[in-house]
Amino acid sequence: MQINAFNKILTSNLFRKITFIFFDVLAFTCALLLALFIRAEFNYDAYADKNLFMVLVVFLSVKFLIFYYFNLYDISWRYVSIQDIDKIAKASLTSSAILFIIIHSFDFPIFYNFPKSVFVIDLFLSFIFSSGFKISKRMYLEVMRPRYNNSDLKRTLIIGAGNSGEQIVRDILRSKERRFFIIGFVDDDPLKQNLMLQGIRVLGTTNDLTKIIKEQRINSILISILSADRKFHRKILNVAKENSVDDVKVISTINDISNSVKVSIKDIRDIDVSDLIGRQAVSINTQVIGSSIKNKRVLVTGAAGSIGSEIVRQISFYEPRKIAMLDINESDLADLEIQLGRSFNKNKIKMYLCDISDLPKLEKVFEEFDPEIIFHAAAYKHVPVIEKFPEEAVRVNILGTYNLVETARNFGVENFVLISTDKAVNPTSIMGASKRVAEYIVTGMCADSSSKYLAVRFGNVIGSRGSALPIFIDQLKNGGPITITHPEMKRYFMTIPEAVSLVLQASAAGQNGDVFILDMGEPVRIVDLVRDLIKLNNLIPDEDIKIEYTGIREGEKLFEEILTAEEGVIKTNHQKIFKSKIFSNYNEENVRDMVEAFSRMNAFATKEQWTSLFKFYVPVYNPAKINLEFASDLENRQLLLKNKTV
Repeated sequence: MQINAFNKILTSNLFRKITFIFFDVLAFTCALLLALFIRAEFNYDAYADKNLFMVLVVFLSVKFLIFYYFNLYDISWRYVSIQDIDKIAKASLTSSAILFIIIHSFDFPIFYNFPKSVFVIDLFLSFIFSSGFKISKRMYLEVMRPRYNNSDLKRTLIIGAGNSGEQIVRDILRSKERRFFIIGFVDDDPLKQNLMLQGIRVLGTTNDLTKIIKEQRINSILISILSADRKFHRKILNVAKENSVDDVKVISTINDISNSVKVSIKDIRDIDVSDLIGRQAVSINTQVIGSSIKNKRVLVTGAAGSIGSEIVRQISFYEPRKIAMLDINESDLADLEIQLGRSFNKNKIKMYLCDISDLPKLEKVFEEFDPEIIFHAAAYKHVPVIEKFPEEAVRVNILGTYNLVETARNFGVENFVLISTDKAVNPTSIMGASKRVAEYIVTGMCADSSSKYLAVRFGNVIGSRGSALPIFIDQLKNGGPITITHPEMKRYFMTIPEAVSLVLQASAAGQNGDVFILDMGEPVRIVDLVRDLIKLNNLIPDEDIKIEYTGIREGEKLFEEILTAEEGVIKTNHQKIFKSKIFSNYNEENVRDMVEAFSRMNAFATKEQWTSLFKFYVPVYNPAKINLEFASDLENRQLLLKNKTV
C-alpha cells in the first residue's frame, strides 16, 4: 500500500511541477552566476563585494513568474515538443527584457554598473539549461535507451517513411513497454533514399526488400502507409512469407488528408484478410466532416450493429454535442454504451431501446433527444432469411424507414443519411428490393425540403454481422471444410471503418435528394478471400483445409452491381464517392401511396404476392423465379392490393 501511494506521488502533476521548478531554480542560478563570471573572465574577486544574493533573488523571481505565465510547469516531461521549446525561448527572452528594463530604469544600488552583456549571456544559458532538463527524459527514451538492451526486441523494418512512419517510430521510442527495435525504413520515393528520420535511415525501396531482410536479419515488418491498398499489402506479405518473416503488422487507421489525425503505437495490429481483400486506400478530410458534426445532436439507428456501432465510434471523434444510440438489441446496445463511455463524455450519451416500426415510441425518442443529424443504419440485411420472411423486410426496412423520415421531418432534422446497399441495384432479393424502396422514401418524401435527406450505397464490409467472413473463420478453427456457394461468386469488399468514413464524408458534402455510391474497387472472388484466409494461418488451401461448394441460395447473385443501367454517375470532389445522375421520380404523394400499399398487405400474404408488389414498385426487381400470376398488369396489381389487406 505504501509503495503504491509513493508511486502515485511520483507520477502526480504536483510532483512534476515541483521538480520542474526546483531544476529551473538551479538552472537560473547557474546561468546568472556563470554569465557574471564569463563577463569577468572568471575573476571571482570582481563580484566578491557585490550583493549577489539579492541580485539572484530578483532574477529568479522575474524568471519564475514569466515561466509560470507561459505554462511551462504544466508540460509533459515525456512528450516535450518543439512548441514547448519555442515557449521556453520566448519566456527566456521576455524575462531578460523585463529584467533589463527593471535594472536600467530604476536606480537600485545592488545593480549599480551592472554589465549589459550579462543579460545576453544569461539569456542563452537560461534557455539552454532549462530546455535541456525538460527535454532530458525524451532524449533518454528516444535517443539513448534504443541503443541498449535490444537483444530481446524484434528487429523491425518500417515500410513507409512518410508522416505516419515518422509518428509511429517516435511513439515506439517513447513507449514504456518496447516490442520493436527499429532497424530502418523502406520507401519507394527516390527523394527519401538514405534520409534519416528520428535517427533511423531509409535503407531502400520495396524492390530491395528481400535483400534488406536478409542483410539486417529482419524478423518483423510494419506497414505504415495509410494509403496502401490491398495489392500493396499482398505484395509485402508475399515477400515477407518468402523470407520467413511471419510477423507482419499494419497501422489500423484512416488516411486523413487534413493531417489532423495522428497515429500511435496503439494503432498497430497484425495484418489480416481485410487488408488483402477489403482495403481500398481510403482518404478523408476530417476537418470537413468535423464541421458538419461538431456540437450537433446525432441519432444513430441500428447503433448496436456492426455498421451502426462504427458510425457511433467515429462521430464521437468529431465532438458532437450528444450522441443517441437506438436499437432493439439491448445487450449489444448496453455494451456499446460502456465502450463509448471510455473515450467519450458519458453525460453526452443517450441509449434508446426502440423498434423503428413503433411510431409512438419513436416520437417519444425525438421529443426527448431532438436530433439534428440522423444516420439510419437499422435494417434487416440477411438475404436468405428475408426471402423466407418478406413481411419483416417490409415492417422494418420500408415502414420503419418511413416512420423515421416522417418523424424527422416533423422535428426539423437538418441532415438525414440512409445507409443503403449495392443489393438495391437491379435487386434479385426481397432484401435488396426493400432497401431500394427505402431509398425512394428518403429521397422522395423530402424532395422540396431545405434539409438534407440522402442515401449512401456500398457493398459488403469485411467482418460485419451476418457476413460470410466470421463463418469462414469458425469453419477454419474447426479444421474445415470451408463452404462457398459458387466458385465464381464475387463481391465488392471494404473494411467497416473505411466504409463508415466515406459515409461521413459523403454526408458532409451531400445535398438534399442525393444518392451516393461508394467506389468499392474491383470485385473479389469469395474463393480468393478464403484461400488468403487459409494462407494467413500458415495452412495450405485444398490440402490442410478443404473448400466445398454448396450452390447459390435463393435471392443471391453471382455478381453484385453498384450502378443501375438507367442512372449513370457524376464525379464528386472525392475520388471514391460518386453521385447517381437520375434516381427516381417519386415525390411525397407517390411515397405515401406506395407505403400505404405495403402497409395494407396482409402479414399472411404469400411469397408470390409480396414479390408481385415489389415488382410493381421496383420494376428493375428481377428475382430468379418470379410468379407473375397475381400481377400480369396494373389492374391485377391494384386488385391484389384491395383483396389482400389486413
